[in-house]
Amino acid sequence: MKTTIVNFILDQSGSMDSIRRETIKGVNEYMNSLKKTKGKVLFNLVLFDGDITGRIRLVNSYEYTPIKKIKDFTSQQYQPNGSTPLYDAVCSSIEKTQKYTKGMDKPAILNVVMTDGEENSSREHNKQCLKDIISDCEDEGNWTFVFLGANQDSWVTGSQLGYSVGNTMDWNSTSRGTQAAFSVLTANTRAFTASASAAPANKLYSTKNFNNLS
Repeated sequence: MKTTIVNFILDQSGSMDSIRRETIKGVNEYMNSLKKTKGKVLFNLVLFDGDITGRIRLVNSYEYTPIKKIKDFTSQQYQPNGSTPLYDAVCSSIEKTQKYTKGMDKPAILNVVMTDGEENSSREHNKQCLKDIISDCEDEGNWTFVFLGANQDSWVTGSQLGYSVGNTMDWNSTSRGTQAAFSVLTANTRAFTASASAAPANKLYSTKNFNNLS
């Protein structure tokens, strides 16, 4: 039975404050749902924003923790503020996951990005950096990338960054829209982890289509 790693990269910029409560609730429902899946699931939550000087702030919560051992996400952990260094956040998180999984027996890796705004403050990486690292990881055969974007044309943004249309969702940054986004994401992730955990130890699990998030 294979290990599944869920790497969730969550926007913590100031604009997310209007849906702070719904986001916290959504993350908890998402994690609690994953606790019901069979197999070994490790969960890593990355919160990102940028400070007033433009420097990225990354907070790793849980850090590849077995999902069944995770406690609820709280308002003390999630305090939206700052800008949106999307490229730096995603690239840095992918690189960290690459280092963490080095030497492991090809776990199924699901990398999810959820943001309510476009990139506006990255310093170390650009659009091409992100597209290249996604392509390189997908070539390994055990990575799947999902992009959830609001207040933008997510399909255009996602495709420019290397995300497949089937793994992209445009959501509304409202109370109802946030709840709906997490509901769709949860259902698809449950299906992903079920397929991954059922795979033989010598078989990689990957998909170009995350059950059509759009």
